Amino acid sequence: MKTLNRLPIVLLLASVFVFSACSIDNGRWSFSLQKQFINFYYSFYDFIILGAIIHNMSSYFQFNGTNQFSPRQVLSLADKVLSEVLSKKPNGKISHLITATSCPDQLAPSMGQMIYQKFSKDLSETHILDLVQGCAGGTSALILGSELAQMHSSDVLVVLADAARNAVSESDPNYHQFGNGCFGCIISYNHNGNLGLIHNASRAFKELTEVVQIKLGHDANFIIKNENADITHDPITHLGLSLDNGLAIKLLKKAPTFYKDFVHQANEKPDVIIFHQVNRQIIQALKSIFQHEIPEIIDVTEIAGNCGTASVGIALDSCKENLSGKKVMICGFGTGGIITAGLWQF
Repeated sequence: MKTLNRLPIVLLLASVFVFSACSIDNGRWSFSLQKQFINFYYSFYDFIILGAIIHNMSSYFQFNGTNQFSPRQVLSLADKVLSEVLSKKPNGKISHLITATSCPDQLAPSMGQMIYQKFSKDLSETHILDLVQGCAGGTSALILGSELAQMHSSDVLVVLADAARNAVSESDPNYHQFGNGCFGCIISYNHNGNLGLIHNASRAFKELTEVVQIKLGHDANFIIKNENADITHDPITHLGLSLDNGLAIKLLKKAPTFYKDFVHQANEKPDVIIFHQVNRQIIQALKSIFQHEIPEIIDVTEIAGNCGTASVGIALDSCKENLSGKKVMICGFGTGGIITAGLWQF
């Protein structure tokens, strides 16, 4: 799909309307015609797809083995990829840093602010945006990064990091499905044309809002006070991540309708799809559901596990060498009962 720069469109429309104004209103540019011009421009804007490329990708994950708990563990994961990502950054300044995690190390300073502190030389004039959305947050960050790069003709740094395995109690039956991981990339405005975000959509199902819960935050005070068990013995059981498998299956059943509506709205079908890497069983179920719809579904659950927000990025990084010329749909779902997806032309 050919992308267009907004400037030629604006100049063309401006010329048409100035000529019309001079002809119709005796050479005077009237307020009504000005309003018509603005409305006409924005109606065209909906059809203009500005290009953006996702590049400088790097990922890291820990799966199986013994957990290593330490202060600032999410920041430590991010640090594993950032030096490599920033070492090959474009010459231009990075306009925005977008981070996404399910559970940050601390509320303030935020994950993005701590990254800025460590890499201030590369991020000296960068806006910082922190997303704490859970499973769908990785996809949301990539969508937002693409839109900001396109809007500002700039470079955007995206960092997805989650210590998901460390957020689950070892006594939880889902414990062995999770990993710790991080993904980083730069999304750059594409001046040449035909790459970028084609379409995105999100849908929330209020009855599934509590499919995943992480009870850290202001509510932690009440949980600590009201728990009968000795919370100091195993705090993660009471305050860490919990997954409701029943609600997860109900959310999974929403996927076919969401996909059908998404493809209809985009008027494009993906060549490759990357789902949130919940676990092998769910990815296999999705492969069965979409076996006649999508040529390739990426699965890294056996090597990386479920790394929360970072899982879609880790899966994307695993197949990046084979994406040229393909349309890739990235779909996050889970926390909040939300499905969020974007379609990119690589």
